[in-house]
Amino acid sequence: MFLRRAAAVAVLLLGSFTGTAHASSSADEPGLSLAVPAYFYPGELWGRLSDPGVGIVVANPFSGPGKDFDPNYAKAISDARAAGVTVLGYVATGYLGSTGRATRLGETTPLAWLAQAQQDVARWYDLYGAHGLGGVFLDEVQNVCGPGNAYSDTYRALDESIKSLHRGAFTVINPGIGTDECYADIADVSLTFEGTYETYQGWQPPAWQRGRDPRRFWHLVHATATQEQMEDALRLAKERGAGHVYVTPDVLANPWDTLPDYWRAELDAARSPDTGAPARPGPATAVKRGPTSLTLAWRPSPGAVGYDVHLDGLRVTGTAGRVPAVTVKNLDPGTAYTVTVKARDAAGNASAAGAAVSLRTRKADAAPPATPAGLGADQVKVASVRLAWERTADTAWYDVLMDGRRLLRLPAALLPADATVPVTGLTPATSYTFTVLARDASGNESAPARPLTVTTAVPSGDPISEAAGSVADGSATYQARYNLPFDFHHVYIDADNDAATGFAVAGIGADYLIENSWYYRHAGSGWNWTPVDLNPLVSSADDLFVWRVPLTAPLSVPLTGAHRVVFHGSGSSPEAYSPIVPVS
Repeated sequence: MFLRRAAAVAVLLLGSFTGTAHASSSADEPGLSLAVPAYFYPGELWGRLSDPGVGIVVANPFSGPGKDFDPNYAKAISDARAAGVTVLGYVATGYLGSTGRATRLGETTPLAWLAQAQQDVARWYDLYGAHGLGGVFLDEVQNVCGPGNAYSDTYRALDESIKSLHRGAFTVINPGIGTDECYADIADVSLTFEGTYETYQGWQPPAWQRGRDPRRFWHLVHATATQEQMEDALRLAKERGAGHVYVTPDVLANPWDTLPDYWRAELDAARSPDTGAPARPGPATAVKRGPTSLTLAWRPSPGAVGYDVHLDGLRVTGTAGRVPAVTVKNLDPGTAYTVTVKARDAAGNASAAGAAVSLRTRKADAAPPATPAGLGADQVKVASVRLAWERTADTAWYDVLMDGRRLLRLPAALLPADATVPVTGLTPATSYTFTVLARDASGNESAPARPLTVTTAVPSGDPISEAAGSVADGSATYQARYNLPFDFHHVYIDADNDAATGFAVAGIGADYLIENSWYYRHAGSGWNWTPVDLNPLVSSADDLFVWRVPLTAPLSVPLTGAHRVVFHGSGSSPEAYSPIVPVS
């Protein structure tokens, strides 16, 4: 989980998955690719990160893409791509609401989070796809399968939707801890450790990860004070099967806002002196063909720890380990693809591509699903709408199109018959045209539903209204109506009524911060906040947000019967503050 200030921008940098050669005669020595969370706006530091040891950058303007195009991000993404760096866009998944984390509409269901995440992905590609965006970094990911595999199935559907709508997209999931094995086939990389050097010394990855391709795992280690500790952490990362790593002396609340003083030494220590590329693997053959998939196998390359498969020049998937076989999904029926395979060794060196072969998927069956009927809209607001339609038989996915562009690809199995689908991030007083089509498992598409045009509401009055607070029964309750499409709904709480302590904002000194459904205590100076284990959000119906927090525990600065708050909104709309609200 990464806290963002509305005006701040954040960039998350990940390591290369291809590796780079460096002169040496050593062989078979593991190498690491640095994966660096860098919470700074594109600028001089991005230039320092354009090193062969860094290959993936995750950009994050506002805990997601934001709503508006930023030319500085566009240039940074384009320049990074030109330097061989893959740029990923940050997308929050809110643990699918399992921890009480709410979407921008205040919902905590897996479907609501799935729809919001897909819309953020679509926004990333709309804004920066033409500038070289390489994929998506999915944050706030659950680590357990969930009841009936509900969590892992939802993340798998999200990953497949990204890769089917944006072929060649590289994906990372961030549970921050070891996962159940049901996550083994989800995403290209899993971030499975995020903690201090002290914790890392005694930590071990789950047993199922042993023997897998190291470039599928990433470890983040902070509070690593010395260069000697950094080198030890890199040694441990190699032993524990991580191919991506980043080590920093920085500490909580935000260990990712600078590069370490030992940055150059870390780059050098991560590299392997092994520069010998593995032998080319054999040409791929199709062991099994489906309408939307190809199961491939090939002659192995000695010393390879993993393989990357390319279709028509785009890397689309990699193996989980040394076995020279993989199933490529999300393909088009009856279509020929040029397939090549590259091998990677433990040092990260990539082979030349094996011989190219042309392989064709089978044709789809002759019975497409029926056209979805009854497409309608509900709860049309300033920046959001809810869509509903009748479900159809023999349907694997529903595609939602907005103004002719595919916005969502939702799995039918996770879409209850009575569920409505939220669409957010819209512009006030603007007309949008929606349609829906059904897709079956063999890739057939129905005819689109009859188009539906919806016009969002016109905002009226103050951006934030009905701001109030009260104290009763050992807790404080705050409420305000947010009349514009804000991504972030903040409550700044001055617990001690002292503007000289805490975070200075809008005439108060905030000792606590509510951000959507998270609660934080101010730590240190400036924008530094430590999470408090509490979900304060009570409801957000009709854009009226209500929060409740205890007056004492777990607070280090207890609230009093009389204190002050300021409500704040930011993100997609221009930021706005309420007047100071006395609470008693």
